[in-house]
Amino acid sequence: MSKDVDLLLAVAEQNRQDPLRNAQMICFPAGSGDDANELLMCGDLHNHVRNFERFQTAAALARFPRRHVLLQEMIHGGPLGPAGEDRSLEMLLSAASWARQFPGRVHFLLSNHDLAQVQRVAIMKDGYDLTDRFSRHINLHYGPDAPAVHEAFREFVHSMALAAITVSGIFFSHSLLGPRDMATFDATVVRRELTAADYVRNGAVHQLVWGRHQTQEVLAALSRAWWSDLFVCGHQGRDTGHGTLGDRMLLLDSSHNHGAFLAVDLSRQYTLQDLIAATKPLAIVM
Repeated sequence: MSKDVDLLLAVAEQNRQDPLRNAQMICFPAGSGDDANELLMCGDLHNHVRNFERFQTAAALARFPRRHVLLQEMIHGGPLGPAGEDRSLEMLLSAASWARQFPGRVHFLLSNHDLAQVQRVAIMKDGYDLTDRFSRHINLHYGPDAPAVHEAFREFVHSMALAAITVSGIFFSHSLLGPRDMATFDATVVRRELTAADYVRNGAVHQLVWGRHQTQEVLAALSRAWWSDLFVCGHQGRDTGHGTLGDRMLLLDSSHNHGAFLAVDLSRQYTLQDLIAATKPLAIVM
């Protein structure tokens, strides 16, 4: 069996056994003084290898033992192989190795592209199907081990947290539901075991990771449901690397040369303006 299968399965179990994990949420402790904790988060990476390397450099986990990182939407993107295959699994495997090196400090959030890939749902871009091209790489590269790699990838995706939250009330997720789903969304999804119904098109997980164009009403309702003051998400691209929606939502995008990341001190309170000031361009990291 491929060593990559072993790696994906090991990190999937690590995700499930994360001591900060509570149901589908990662709950970051604050710490204080010299023992204050930090969190770095990037937006969608989509196989932008240079930005991932810069993010790893900025995180410097070996030098800062109280620092955590959040990763999201690493797959689907980057240069294609000679058969038109999407090789973004390679960067995901690098991230998995990073997580094995620093257990309990490298965390993954479920994204819509991850979910679409394991559900074999087509995502079209520039006239081709990202899901098919990702599967093509696994089938070509692993040969007879391909079914095991597909299954290990599925296990890894299903092990990811849906969200994270700080003591000060900053809520992190790949996205949030859109206005059309407010009437049917089950906000308890982050606090309970998941069922197959949560993953279908109108299920709570699907609504959470695919939602766009959030309104003030949506943010206010979720703030009450989850005891959160601010939201930080990816999913909605921003040419400058970051942007805002309403008065309590920061958007991060790390998938291009103007991509950004966020660095927060988990022991302090933030306003939305503070979060904007805490975003940094990945291009400055050498």
